[in-house]
Amino acid sequence: MRVIETARFGTVRYSEGEEIRFPAGLPGFENEHRFLLIEAAASVPLKFLQSVETRDLSFVLAPVELLAPHYDRKLPRGDRETLGVESEGAAGLEWLAILCFARPEEPTANLLGPLVIRREAALGVQSIREDARYSARQPLFAAAVGEEPALCS
Repeated sequence: MRVIETARFGTVRYSEGEEIRFPAGLPGFENEHRFLLIEAAASVPLKFLQSVETRDLSFVLAPVELLAPHYDRKLPRGDRETLGVESEGAAGLEWLAILCFARPEEPTANLLGPLVIRREAALGVQSIREDARYSARQPLFAAAVGEEPALCS
């Protein structure tokens, strides 16, 4: 059993098999490769991506289908190769949007670059879309996915 100290969750015990590896890191955090996906019962449906390497680094996540029920799940070829899947719509992938609370009264979600996790392989990528159909700053409380985004700094 491994142990890490985190800013958000305190002491976290986990097994090596629970780590999700992001081979390319995340944009802005390219040196961060190992994370835990934490699901606290009190926070459902939200999840947390906690860095194993940096105690203060964690992201709040929400299932993409909760934010955009008809989200177009297209994975670029390179992301499919990283995850070890053959088709764009492969089963067994978890699609999660990073939430931003820079302005707590106007939280946003990154639907332009969702995290795609393949738990059975313990792999993840931040899949940046090649189209402009979705926003990196989609307001959480907007009536429709196409509304003007709030700024997230």
